[in-house]
Amino acid sequence: MDVQFCSGYTHKGAVCCLKFSSDGSLLAVGTDNAVILYNIEQQTQLTFLLGNEQEGRPANHARSVVISPDNKLLVAGSEDKYIRVWNVETGEFLRTLSGHAGEVYALAFTTDSRSLFSASGDCTVRVWDATQFSADVTQVPEPTFRVLHSACPEEKPSKKLVFTSVTVDTTGSFVAAGSLDGKVRVWDVSSDPGNDEPIGILHGHSDGVYSVQFLPSNTEMSTLCLVSASMDRTLKCWELLPDEKRFQCKKTLSGHKDAVLSLSVLQVGREQRLASSSRDGTVRLWDLRSGIPYFMIQGHTNTVTCVDLSSDGTVLASGSGDHQVRIWKYLLQ
Repeated sequence: MDVQFCSGYTHKGAVCCLKFSSDGSLLAVGTDNAVILYNIEQQTQLTFLLGNEQEGRPANHARSVVISPDNKLLVAGSEDKYIRVWNVETGEFLRTLSGHAGEVYALAFTTDSRSLFSASGDCTVRVWDATQFSADVTQVPEPTFRVLHSACPEEKPSKKLVFTSVTVDTTGSFVAAGSLDGKVRVWDVSSDPGNDEPIGILHGHSDGVYSVQFLPSNTEMSTLCLVSASMDRTLKCWELLPDEKRFQCKKTLSGHKDAVLSLSVLQVGREQRLASSSRDGTVRLWDLRSGIPYFMIQGHTNTVTCVDLSSDGTVLASGSGDHQVRIWKYLLQ
């Protein structure tokens, strides 16, 4: 087993979020007042300011970034409640999406790049029609969206119902969001658009859930699997049986000494890899099937706020409150 630090980027402020492109050639990083798009292969970068003079809005911090699976769009959610969209190839600013009444903490695209999901401190998850983001679509002044209800009919509203994370499965049928109340809610967005209540709520964490992600589809499995990371210092793997509306915690991963803030999952052949980052200053890569870590990285001097795995299964990126993004190459033997 070999883990090597290969490159790094220094920023003016804390790194809040980061995300690889689907082919691993680009890395989007959200920090103070800006999103920076690094071309790792060509060693170039583009900087996108949050709140420019054209928009007439003050600069602010990026809370979430994502690159569409077709590598055409860069999207950032920020503390000023707006979502901004740019063209990856040209760097052109395309649109500002308004509608949220709180900070936008998480973003996720469907695999066909046609829908974007956003999770916010306003206690809502929204579904946006990403086909309307292009600057060429002049007939649509504001992209349409749909709001997913945050509670089941029998559930009482919670003051801690702040959505920190969102994920969509590879079929685009199921969406899950984690919140500060320690629960994960799951919606079936393939059903009647008029029925947007969650089909189930996952209980198990004793503190807020900061990150969630569906495992990639596996033809050997008839169920959906989801991983969640929490301030209770654990990660949980859930098996979802939507047809039966049953949700089971199949595994709990322990080892971090403080809150787990971010996770990234990857299917490589028969292996299921899980990367996690924590307030304890470490990054861990786990074998999800066994629940045993492959390795632990102690390469930052502050909280590791975010982590992501490249699709080829050889590169890991981590971002921290120490203003650093670090790129690690690893080989599992």
